[in-house]
Formats: sequence, C-alpha cells, structure tokens
Amino acid sequence: MKLDTTLGDLERTVSLCLRDGMCTYGEWPECHPLCSIYSRHRVYTASGGGLVYLVRALAENRIDCTPTMMDFAYQCPLCEACDMCQIIPVPSPHVGPSEVIRFLRHNLVKEGFLPEGIKDLYRKVQRDGDYPGKRLDPAVPGDIDVEGAETVLFVEGLHSESGQGIYESAISLLKKIGKSVAVFDLDGGSCGAGLYDLGFWDALKTLVDDRESRMEKLAGKEVLFVDPHCQAFLMKRYPEIASKSLRATGSHFSEFLADAFEEGKLRPKSETMSVSYHDPCRLSRGLGIEDAPRRVITSLGMQLIEMKRNRANTCCCGAGGGIRPFPDFSDSVASERIKEFEETKAELLITACPYCKEQFQRVLPPEERARVKDLIEFVEEQTE
Repeated sequence: MKLDTTLGDLERTVSLCLRDGMCTYGEWPECHPLCSIYSRHRVYTASGGGLVYLVRALAENRIDCTPTMMDFAYQCPLCEACDMCQIIPVPSPHVGPSEVIRFLRHNLVKEGFLPEGIKDLYRKVQRDGDYPGKRLDPAVPGDIDVEGAETVLFVEGLHSESGQGIYESAISLLKKIGKSVAVFDLDGGSCGAGLYDLGFWDALKTLVDDRESRMEKLAGKEVLFVDPHCQAFLMKRYPEIASKSLRATGSHFSEFLADAFEEGKLRPKSETMSVSYHDPCRLSRGLGIEDAPRRVITSLGMQLIEMKRNRANTCCCGAGGGIRPFPDFSDSVASERIKEFEETKAELLITACPYCKEQFQRVLPPEERARVKDLIEFVEEQTE
C-alpha cells in the first residue's frame, strides 16, 4: 500500500465486508480457527473483518480513534489469515484486510494512540530514524569468492543472537554447496518491514528515501532471504513505497536449499528422526512458499508429521514479526501452537522464520528449547 493512502482511497474497499466471518477460520472442509485475536475475544470487532469495519466507520466519520480500537489493532499479529477473504481485495487499490489493519495502525499513530509496549520503541524510532536492532555480521569464509556474485544474501539487522546463528548456518551451507554469494546488509539497520507493520509510516518514508541509492545496488541480482517478513516487504511492498522499483528477484533460502538437494549439491547424513514443520505466516500465506521447506525435510530423509493446521491454514506463532506489543497475548498464541506440535509426537519442531523459532523457544522450558530449530540450522547440522 502506498504510504500516502487516505481513508477516502479505501472507502470502497472497506465497504465490501459482508461480516461473514471467513476471515477468522481456514479453508473448507476443516475450517480450523486461524484468527488469534478472534479466538481469544470471540467478538467480531476483534477480527480482520471487524477491524476493516472500524476503518469503514472512520472513513464515514461515524467514530473516532479510541484506546479499545488500539488494543485490538495491535494485538493482531498480522498473520494474514484474513487475506484469504475473496471479497475485500477485489477493487482498486487491491488491498487485503491485513493491509487495512496496517493502515488503521498508521492512523492510530497519527492520533497518538500507542500501546505501552511500543511507546518507548516509537520514541527510539523518532530519534534514530530506524527500528532499533542488533547488528548481525555473519562471517564469510575467505575461500568464498563474492566478487561479481549475481546472488546476494540479504541480512536483516533486526534479529537477536538467534538470528545471527541462522545467518551463519546459511553461510556455511553456501560453502558446502559451492555457491558464491555476496552478503548485503544495511549497516545493522532494518529493511523497514517492522516500521511498516507498526504504522510508523512517516519514519518509513524517510528511511526508504535515504536508502534508495543503496538499494539500487541490488538491481539485476537474485536476492536470497532468510527472513520471510523482509522478503515479503521488499518484494511486494517496497515497489509501492519507493520512487523506484527494487528491480531484483527474490527467493527464500528454503527454495534455494530444495534446489540444491535436487541437483545433488547437498548430501544428507544417515540420521533419521520425526519432525513437524510449522509454516510461518508470512512465508506460507504471504509468499505462497509451502512446498520447498517440505522438500528439504524429506530430502534429508526425515519423517514429516504434519500438524492439523498447516500450509495456508497454518496457525500463527504470535510473534508478529518480532514486535510483540502485548507479550502475554503473543506467548499464549505460541503456547497453543506448541500444544498442537506435542500432539504429533514428533521429536523436533522445524520452522523457517527466525521470529517463529525465537517465539516458540520463549514459551518452552530451557531444557526443551533445543527441540525447536530453524530449517537452515537443521540442514546445516544434517548434511556433510
């Protein structure tokens, strides 16, 4: 969505909601509950469609922004389950309910309505012009030739030490495969996805403008992403926000690994175990990447046991891109998913998003956290 979108621009879009509740549950015939805020509150306002209706009421000058509206809008982890609605995205500007929720957050920010959990973050963003994060600097072995590489590994600087380990595993796998890949980062800064999701659009516009020349270096490159939130933002939203298109192609690292196995460039060890795979919301619903991680797991010779909610019907981990304005709510969502994993009796829970891994480990006892692994780390451990 363009950052200068107005309530008037969305008036036709938000008027189409039929209040049929399809934004709260998954595909037929299972119809699993998917919307985490609706599952908790059981009122329509706390759902994708309900938040769309609030934007409609704002557009028609029937209500003003309120703290209750803020609570619902920021509890939503933007899992994009509501984007499976086949009605709302029809008219121009072709935005789904989750984009309308981001727009609602932007309006709440302008009116000064911010949850306590992100007020300090907002002040830091206003001061520094970027989402504060930890600088990640995965070491590139000297025998990997990155000069003139047509493939670039994009390092998102928003992650914790856990994210550092995932990127280091990615570098190790590149060496095993024999792929020369340049590493691209933003000097520890974020790609802007967090600012977009939070509604901090004024800061995001400044960030994108300041980095435009830097991002131009990706033109003509194949960009590999570890973080699906970053990939979805740069590949799908950045062209709407920046004055110039990114002019690059993007792939998730799981797709790269799946191809490497099929081409015989990775050899699995002989160890076999049972694993369950958690589809990250932004990877499955946002980017439509569901088969590649499963191809990787089966290429390793592992027994894959699916959870009852999977693929486009996946259940959110609750991390909301690592933002967590309401930590207790986020942890309760993650705990629900862990229970679903336990029902499979699988030995390990594999995911393909740094935020999902961190969120699941956060709600597990310390002695059980090793049962959750990122796909990239798992492949690095299980290949020669």
